[in-house]
Amino acid sequence: MATRSIKDEEIALIKAMLARGMRNKDIQFHFNRPERPVNNGRITGIRKGTYSNSSEIPAASDDALEKFFASQRAPESAKIVPTEQEEVSPLSQTTLMKMFHQGGDGVWRLTAGETDCAECKENFQMKHSARWLRPMAALANNRGGYIFFGIKDQDAGGEAKHEVVGMANDEFIKADPADLAKRVKSIFDPTPRFQTAIFEVGVFKVGVIHVEPHPSRPVVATKTEGNISEGDIFFRYPGISTRIKYSDLRSLLDARDTHARADILPMVVRLLRLGPGRAMIADLDEMELTDGKRAIQIDQSLINQISFIKEGEFIEKSGSPALRLVGDVTAANPTQIVRKGVITRADMFQDFLADKCLGEPLDYIRFAVESTFGDWLPMRYFARKAGLSDKDLIAYIDTLPVQPPRKDLYRKRLASPDTAYAKPSMRVAKTQKHILDGEAVHASDTKAVTEIGLAIQGLNHPLSVEIPRIRALLTECLSVVQKASKGGAGSATRRAIARLDELLFSNRSSSTENS
Repeated sequence: MATRSIKDEEIALIKAMLARGMRNKDIQFHFNRPERPVNNGRITGIRKGTYSNSSEIPAASDDALEKFFASQRAPESAKIVPTEQEEVSPLSQTTLMKMFHQGGDGVWRLTAGETDCAECKENFQMKHSARWLRPMAALANNRGGYIFFGIKDQDAGGEAKHEVVGMANDEFIKADPADLAKRVKSIFDPTPRFQTAIFEVGVFKVGVIHVEPHPSRPVVATKTEGNISEGDIFFRYPGISTRIKYSDLRSLLDARDTHARADILPMVVRLLRLGPGRAMIADLDEMELTDGKRAIQIDQSLINQISFIKEGEFIEKSGSPALRLVGDVTAANPTQIVRKGVITRADMFQDFLADKCLGEPLDYIRFAVESTFGDWLPMRYFARKAGLSDKDLIAYIDTLPVQPPRKDLYRKRLASPDTAYAKPSMRVAKTQKHILDGEAVHASDTKAVTEIGLAIQGLNHPLSVEIPRIRALLTECLSVVQKASKGGAGSATRRAIARLDELLFSNRSSSTENS
């Protein structure tokens, strides 16, 4: 007789349950163990008497079955009576168990499933840390939430959604929270705040990491590990932790700016009361006092002091620490650039035409590839600002997390110095001649803008017209396009801007006539 894992007394109990009309899956609940699963086929085999010698084993009595059911119920003394403080804790047994329910089949499941604040993992492994680091950053960048270990997402057939199965190993149980924190800190800045716990759902142990929403989000990856790349910003969407969409990043940064303005408002009110003649702002990083027009350098040896005095204008109180102002009052640098935090399509066009890179050059390129859909954009200009050749630019695009067809599109455009070129028609050629001859051409309406755009698209290497004049003309066109609702003027203008980018910054060095 073949060795079987289900004991005689268990077969007797199963037969008694079958006699009561219980379903297979309800019976499974009472006999499944992590080390010994009891599948549906075993129950059916016992029902038919084909499983081992089950046909010879009589069903258990009603009293024996009731005692078995009673033994599986938790005694009253074992029930947790939460304190008021425990109720509000995100990791209390009471709080966590409210998120689970036991179905009619006896299986415990995460009630809401995977949402924008809960992710399920069947197992935990320190070796493959990117699998749990990624959702940690995503939750920290949204409204916080939980990562559960020991819960199925769903099987290949779409069944068993969010079923509690318990952790297959004890890595999470043995993991030192300090080691987890060290791993998180080495990958992300700022560091997500989190707590860990282990709790029981039915007969299974479940691990959980609770992540708080970070007050200084976005949390950004500072190096590459697994499927995490340096510079990644993850966000938790319902059912998935993935790279943040541009619109959500913009909303996140806008919210951060709103909070920053609220924090600085009391200082602004104070400045308004004092008036510009009595107030300057101390920049402790740049070690200077400034009112936007003048800058006074601060002695570095005294930068950590808390009081500021200037001889002849303030009264120094006895015993108060003083900061001595040294050096001449000089005008602030008028060429100082204020860096942008978020790039838009309008930024790419306007900054290129103004010849001002007001953000990190690679941010413009990354925006172009990741957030647009084949738009004509002046990418070479920003690549040169980043010190990249066309070859380097293509290599950089290859590292970005976008689908291959989009990468291929930009590779093809950058492979030629004349991708944006379009041979002008006879009518457009007249407008082009006016531009080349230095005659006055104005973007009076969308029709004129379209002709100007097509004329610039048809310009050849080398460019034989004053660059500032072309920039100014395209800026005028862009202004008209932004006010217009729809039409071909916008497309013509954007491609013309990309053509100017080719004419100025492609690797082509000699004049070539286009056919």
